[in-house]
Amino acid sequence: MRFIYMLGIGLLISSIFLGFIIPKPPHGYLLPTFFIVIATFIIVEGNLRIDALLNKRISWFVKPKKRILYQFSLAFIFTVLSVILLIRIAHYYIDKGGKSPHGIFNDPILIPGILVTIIVLLVDIGIQFYKSLQETLIETEKHKAESAIAQLQNLKNQINPHFLFNNLSILSALVYKGDRKAVEFINEFSQVYRYALSNDKTELVSLNDEITFLNHYIYLLSIRFETGINFEISIENKHKELFILPMCLQMLVENVIQHNEISIQKPLTVFIFSSENSLIIENKIQLRRQKEESSQIGLENIKRRFAHFTEEKVLISTEGNSFKVILPLISKR
Repeated sequence: MRFIYMLGIGLLISSIFLGFIIPKPPHGYLLPTFFIVIATFIIVEGNLRIDALLNKRISWFVKPKKRILYQFSLAFIFTVLSVILLIRIAHYYIDKGGKSPHGIFNDPILIPGILVTIIVLLVDIGIQFYKSLQETLIETEKHKAESAIAQLQNLKNQINPHFLFNNLSILSALVYKGDRKAVEFINEFSQVYRYALSNDKTELVSLNDEITFLNHYIYLLSIRFETGINFEISIENKHKELFILPMCLQMLVENVIQHNEISIQKPLTVFIFSSENSLIIENKIQLRRQKEESSQIGLENIKRRFAHFTEEKVLISTEGNSFKVILPLISKR
């Protein structure tokens, strides 16, 4: 298919040259046509290689201006040098003496040849940009669908029946005992649900808002586990206005609770701190014998959702006796 495509372009360009620019070639039509078709193959193939190389380094969607600049500059330099070299080779085989009678830079074919190739380049760049735009629109619609499903799953699985049962049981016990903490517990519990419901359609929230929500959630955990779980949170001011997925910290804390033993005799400390535009969640590994039912969203879902907003990866590591998750902080909503 590519061969037919390049052959068609070559014949079209040769018909333009031999029909309008050089209507009566001194050596006949066959040899010039052959060289023009060969030149087309070389130039088109070279530009396809340039395009493939840039696809790996500069995205049309992420950095369109930079991509157009690099694409046109590299393609133009390659094309002009190729045209000059190929004209020289053509004269070597066609004209006696191996050079143009006009001189290579005064050759009447040079300027029209460059102009035609520039037009072809501009058309090719336009087609590449259009294809990239279409792919991006499809990917955006796909992301919207995945995001909507993830948000629904988030509400179903993260604020799940186990979470409700545990906290309602604690609330019932507080009320039964006449504990004054019951009213405060209800207030904090309502804050958790208000945040969950108000952000069920929000893709990104500020880290400051997420930490505020997490503090309400931590209060509920402190009533449930007492001194069995502790949190040390240290966020630099410059990072508080950066963005993060809503409720992802609650997901990660829930993941810690599901997999680790937590008791007053064996307390667990969770460290949450920012560093170099990243948020780190770290805890000592002390695996429990019986695990709670694992969330269906999990770490892999968090990775996929972050990938829609940043090229930085969510990193998960187990070093020695420590489990660590590193989340990239996003600069723009």
